[in-house]
Amino acid sequence: MKNVRESNSFSRFKTRQKSKDNDQNSQILKLQSQQNVKKLPPKAQQVSFHLLPESYQRPKTKSMVQQVIQKPSKKVLNDSHNYLSAKYQANKLIKQNSFVKNRPKKMHSVSYYHYDSVQNENDEFLMHFNNLSNVSFKDYMDAEARANKLPSDKSQEIIEGKKLLSLGQTEEAQKLFQEILQVSNNPEARYLNGLCHLSKSEFSDAIADLNLLIQQQPLYKRNAYILLAIAYKKSNCPNDALNTLTLAIKQFNKYFDAYIYRGKLLLKMKQFDRALKDFTSAIEIQPKKAIAYIGQADCFRYMNQPKQSVQACTQAIECEDSSFRQALIKRTLLYIDLKQYDLALLDIEAVLEEDHCDSEALYIKGFICTKRNQIQEAFLAYEQSIKHNNSKKAVSKSLYEIAKIKIEQRDFYEAFYQLSRADYLDVDEKILEKFKIFTDGVTFLMKRKFDEGVDALTTLISKHQISDFLKPLIFQYRAYGYFCQSQYQKSLHDLNQLTSLEKPSIYNKLIAEGILAAIANQFEQSQGFFLKAQKLMPNKMEPYFYKATTLVKFYSFLIPKDDIEKKNKFLNDALKYMDLAVKINEQSNLLFYRGIVLFAQGRLDDSLIDLDKAIEKSEDHVAKHFYVRGLIQACRNAFELALNDLTIAINLDEKLIDAYLNRAKVFLLLGDRKSAYYDAQKYQECKQTDPQTDIIIGNLFFQIGAYEDAIQSYSNSISSEKSLQVLYYRAKTYILIKELNSSMLDLQKIVEQSNDIHAIVDLNILQQLKNTSTANSDQNLFQEALQCSNQILKKGAEGRIFKKSDILFYKGLFLFYLKQYDSSQQVLKESYKIKEEQQKKELGSMNDSDQFILDQLNQTQKKMEYKSKPLEEFEFSDRTYNLFEYYFNRSVIHLLLGQTEQALDYLEQLNENISQQEIQEHLSLFIQLLKDDQNPKSEINPELSKLTEFIIFPQHNRLCSIYPMVKLPLKKYKQTLQLRLSFCLPTVEIPEMNIKFDDKLLEAISPIVVENKPEAPWIKRTAEGVIFTDNVQIVEDLDLQSTTRPSKKQTEIDDPEFQQFEEQLNHAIEKYDYSEIDQQDDIVEQQTQAIDLQQLKQNLMLDSKIADKLNSILQKKAKN
Repeated sequence: MKNVRESNSFSRFKTRQKSKDNDQNSQILKLQSQQNVKKLPPKAQQVSFHLLPESYQRPKTKSMVQQVIQKPSKKVLNDSHNYLSAKYQANKLIKQNSFVKNRPKKMHSVSYYHYDSVQNENDEFLMHFNNLSNVSFKDYMDAEARANKLPSDKSQEIIEGKKLLSLGQTEEAQKLFQEILQVSNNPEARYLNGLCHLSKSEFSDAIADLNLLIQQQPLYKRNAYILLAIAYKKSNCPNDALNTLTLAIKQFNKYFDAYIYRGKLLLKMKQFDRALKDFTSAIEIQPKKAIAYIGQADCFRYMNQPKQSVQACTQAIECEDSSFRQALIKRTLLYIDLKQYDLALLDIEAVLEEDHCDSEALYIKGFICTKRNQIQEAFLAYEQSIKHNNSKKAVSKSLYEIAKIKIEQRDFYEAFYQLSRADYLDVDEKILEKFKIFTDGVTFLMKRKFDEGVDALTTLISKHQISDFLKPLIFQYRAYGYFCQSQYQKSLHDLNQLTSLEKPSIYNKLIAEGILAAIANQFEQSQGFFLKAQKLMPNKMEPYFYKATTLVKFYSFLIPKDDIEKKNKFLNDALKYMDLAVKINEQSNLLFYRGIVLFAQGRLDDSLIDLDKAIEKSEDHVAKHFYVRGLIQACRNAFELALNDLTIAINLDEKLIDAYLNRAKVFLLLGDRKSAYYDAQKYQECKQTDPQTDIIIGNLFFQIGAYEDAIQSYSNSISSEKSLQVLYYRAKTYILIKELNSSMLDLQKIVEQSNDIHAIVDLNILQQLKNTSTANSDQNLFQEALQCSNQILKKGAEGRIFKKSDILFYKGLFLFYLKQYDSSQQVLKESYKIKEEQQKKELGSMNDSDQFILDQLNQTQKKMEYKSKPLEEFEFSDRTYNLFEYYFNRSVIHLLLGQTEQALDYLEQLNENISQQEIQEHLSLFIQLLKDDQNPKSEINPELSKLTEFIIFPQHNRLCSIYPMVKLPLKKYKQTLQLRLSFCLPTVEIPEMNIKFDDKLLEAISPIVVENKPEAPWIKRTAEGVIFTDNVQIVEDLDLQSTTRPSKKQTEIDDPEFQQFEEQLNHAIEKYDYSEIDQQDDIVEQQTQAIDLQQLKQNLMLDSKIADKLNSILQKKAKN
């Protein structure tokens, strides 16, 4: 390297003037590849060029054709003895004045060793014409005419054809050459015609012409062999190409170019030993030409002899010809393969000393710095490569490496930004495509757009070949996305694809395995996985939460509901884990489910506290939070608060149908039947139809009083599932609307299907009531009814509709119409006593107002110790009798027994306590009649004598209205006064629709209710909090997870992307090496594009929820 640096004092690309005449021609042959020529010879200054219009599109092979037809004769070249010292000025003149100037400019210049396969082939085509110089076209033609001594009539046509070729008019030129060949076998015309075919990719025709030329005049032009070999190679006939080159060497045993090209072909055919011999032979012919040493280096490299390859490159460098740069880059790449990065850096620095704007060299320098773990220097080199922008491949690779560095640093927003620069540069999109898709996918995940992120990463896996660098990252990040989508099996599958896992991925895998085990009811295994995750990351609350939810699921799935001891044990253990989780993080979702467990245990106040906190801490209002709090408030009898929460829940989620059901119950408790009916209808519309739902809806309508709707719901349930319970519900409802025949039909079906004793009792009593109501004092029917009721009472049976107290009352009714008044009086007292005892069990207490009324009514008999609320109400529907009717019926029987004083006592107490004025007036009139009738001294009151019926309580649509009236015997008043007992059918009991804990809330708890928060792969933990990317910092208040960043130490694994670049670069150098003509296109400096930074910021912006929360957190910290 010291020798290399010392040689920098003069131009490495300047060919030293030779003193000997026999070396002059070989130096002149290198003319167009030389630079820094200070002065042009006189003839070169007289050069004239044909300029094409700007719009003219030249074929890719035009420059090659021009080079070939401009080949000077030795006479012309010898006149240019001062030409060698002016080589750089010649190159400058070519760029300024030649037809190349008029080629359409590219936005991105291409270096002289191109990557595109088509251009590579053209370069290969060009590289054999290395004996050219920029002399004037006129001089060249004159020299050619003299040298070839063509006949004057044809030489002019050939000259015209060459002019047409120089103008790119290949077709017209070829017509001239073919016309010549039709009349003569002119070798020059044959040669140029073959060249035209070759330039048009008509390889078979080119082979025919060139083959014929070689056969007829084998020594005419040795270049013809090279062109023929090219045609064979392009026709995929490498063996024929080899044979042609072998023939050329046989004809011209010192033909340097033939050895070089045959060596290249053998190298591609992987015949490395033969190729090495050809390059060695070439060195023996021209030991000062670097290209042969470079060929040797390639052979040694493919033969896995890197040290010999380096030595060959060193020899090429010492030649100091136009291949100096290529040799240096070759040796740089070899040092990189050998991991001798210091030596590689010295070589690439030497290249950059010659041209500090070389994008390819800058890229290679950046790669070397990356391998040396000099990330900042590497980043700078890549940026300079992009800035100078004179190699599309190098710029693309530099942008790739910058993005790779950012990805390794987990700075995905910066990587996204760097890749977005490709929109403003001419780069190879295929190189960056995989990184673009990957960063898109990761940024989607970071913005919590999990579907888009997973789709992007899946596309990358399924449609692209993934490098070893990206593959583990893709599976790791897609596993995270799947986890957040609750696709735990897919997440686990991706994690299993990785040979080694970092701590965050191990944690995520344990959690996924635990969830899947819990779903499969493998409770012990799931607890084991969660325990391992807890030990791995003890400061995370999720493992405790998962363990708690697993216990609740186990309780719901396996523990019988009546096993209170086990139930409490599991729920208490679950609460312990939840308490530990809450100590780590009072997360809204965690507090919500702990509140549910507390609610299930009946700890209403504690559960209400958790629900209040859950609602307060939640980022959004969640319908279920308000629904559960509404249930808790209802169970605490705070019905107004319950109604408010349930209404909020419905407004947040109209599909939360259980909220409609429970709000209907609350409306009922608040006495708003209309609103309750609306919610019941909404619940019926939204709820999926099934037998159990129809029963619930039927019961709800029953409670509301919408009996027809209730019957319809029960009928729907019966039609889909024959249920005796639902038949009973419908039979009871029919009784309420006094459709006794329909009720009896349902009871009959029950008896037929089950022989149920309760149904038998209800059916028989109902049948006797029906018979006696139409008896018209038929004593036989009453006697049969009495016998039936006696048999039922004797067995101690009762129905679900007709209880014992009801049966006793109807027995008293039958005795009443059999005129067995004393027995009837006794039975009525027994019935009332049973009702008192029943109410004692149900209520156990009463208010002061009720107590006062009963105290007044019981002055004539022993004061009752227990009272029944239904007997106290002034309500006459849906019950056998109430307290007022009981005393009225007792007074009627006393009158029929002639016990007027006892009857008057009952009636006067009623008169004092009934608040309805109309009833009070009518009752007072009847009491006055009874008293006057008992007083013989009083005169007959005409108004009282008109009283023929005494009915003070409602009769319409009541059972008593269809029973016959009885005549009341009077002493003084002679009119017929009729009256009847007051009663109806018994109270029909439907299961209560009370608001209570919803068991479905507990049954829904399982590990999948835990909010999916796996350990995010892109973030790291610090003492201050959590950081993920340079764009966003998360403090502890923001509920995001974290991980540790991998070590910055670079692993010494081969980089496949750089290896690909290296192969392409070596291949391009090999193509170029043969031709010493400088085919480098004009470098077009690309102007820096102004990037809309605001738009980029907008594209990289987080979603609004996270942004708002970040702002809130920062404001809180500022205040603190």
